[in-house]
Amino acid sequence: MDETSAPVSNRPAAQSLPTSLQSYIWHATLPLAITHASSAVPYLLHVPRLSYLPLILPRLNLFFGPGTVGSSFSHRGRALPNLPIGLLCDIFAPPLPWALELGSGPVYETHDTFINSLKEADFVRNGTARGVLAMSKEDSKQLWHAIIDNDFDAFRHINRTLLNPPSRLKHIPIRLYLPPPPLAAVAYQAVQQPITPETSPGEVQTLGSALALMLPSLFQGSIESAQAEPILHGAPVPLYAPLEELMREAAYADGWLHICIRLSIN
Repeated sequence: MDETSAPVSNRPAAQSLPTSLQSYIWHATLPLAITHASSAVPYLLHVPRLSYLPLILPRLNLFFGPGTVGSSFSHRGRALPNLPIGLLCDIFAPPLPWALELGSGPVYETHDTFINSLKEADFVRNGTARGVLAMSKEDSKQLWHAIIDNDFDAFRHINRTLLNPPSRLKHIPIRLYLPPPPLAAVAYQAVQQPITPETSPGEVQTLGSALALMLPSLFQGSIESAQAEPILHGAPVPLYAPLEELMREAAYADGWLHICIRLSIN
């Protein structure tokens, strides 16, 4: 599959007025200013927060001219991992438009990365990845093209099935991203553990209670005493938000709640 091609979609256009938080998230964009060593003129564009940088490579290689072979991206000399663009922006918190450099590093396998992450989220939710593995070839293709085309309606049609299997939800796919230790070579630290949708029978798991389990040194005690702030899709998230509802409304397209932790400055 040619993951860097964006074919013209013949599906009906999405409604102009989004009607849900998830739809607003899908329509959110980020301004980028991408440079290449071959040119002093940056390529300026807006990209969907839920998309991936390699999907814009054909446009970049065309803009910077013949002989330009760009395959990877960096921010201030640091190579960027193959994560959703909005998540990368939350991790690095750059001024906008975000200045990125196009280079000739490793080739990103974006389709495989997305599908593998989708399987992982399905396994966390249900104890099995059967939901993703049982998708028809047509549904799998439609889901991937929904990412390429930023087509929320097509995505929602497939995702609704993945989020509502016959079995009871076991865990919430949540991954936290923290600033790295001083002088570390990595851009972030990732924290992940199984989090149930309820703290006990009838007691809903909130984002705050989940963070207290995953990062007790930062989120133990009252909401007011928290020493950090969770950021999702560029915005602070209330600690009282029910975690399962947050997953259903604000997870990334791969099914994960990718949440950045911004440390408080006292």
